[in-house]
Amino acid sequence: MGSNRGGRANSKMTQLVLETYGRQCWLRLKGCTGLATTKDHVIPYSLGGDDSLENFRPACRSCNSKRQNMVVSGYGASVVIVMGPPAAGKSTYVREHASAADIVIDLDEIARALMPVRPEQTHVYPAHVRHVAIKARQAAISAARRLKERVTVWIIQAIPRPDDLADWRRLGYQVVTIDPGRAVVEDRARRLRPEIMRQQVARYYATYGEHTAPAVPAPSPLASVATGHETEPDW
Repeated sequence: MGSNRGGRANSKMTQLVLETYGRQCWLRLKGCTGLATTKDHVIPYSLGGDDSLENFRPACRSCNSKRQNMVVSGYGASVVIVMGPPAAGKSTYVREHASAADIVIDLDEIARALMPVRPEQTHVYPAHVRHVAIKARQAAISAARRLKERVTVWIIQAIPRPDDLADWRRLGYQVVTIDPGRAVVEDRARRLRPEIMRQQVARYYATYGEHTAPAVPAPSPLASVATGHETEPDW
């Protein structure tokens, strides 16, 4: 995000950044033009970053505008995206790895929290509750991706769009895939989930395909992991 502070000094700093680091956009988010014409704070100014040369990188206007003041993972909050088909065990995985001070953003938990009486079965709530929960989830993600505190933000996103995945990786977010295998997932969905979740299982594999999953590792920065997590899922 470019700074408007300083007028002529600001323009000179932009030129210095481009001369020092080159004119290739460092973010490369969806819609990137590739050609950097602006400077972008590594650590956002609003989160304590300064206007030094070391804290700037070249960016195209599209990426600069799109990033705004979202943190790059490691410079403030670290973001972990936990994806995978329904009934794979994503919520269980997060509970087993998250610390007490972390933030967990889970659409199902948000929807259930909005209801005066929580239903006994998960993933069962009226359409209007889901609508409000989606809006609340979007607001929570927006705020969490701008935290300067060194905590981990866990975002459960069952079937993210491939373009979003590419952007998240460019911002340094860790992506963890929880998938014990299609046969296991389909069996769990049939026994533990409403009918619509079976359609979501099919949609997941149509989007991302099937793979052989290695053993579960502990999360590490900037890693992409596929796991064979077998614990009975909450999601």
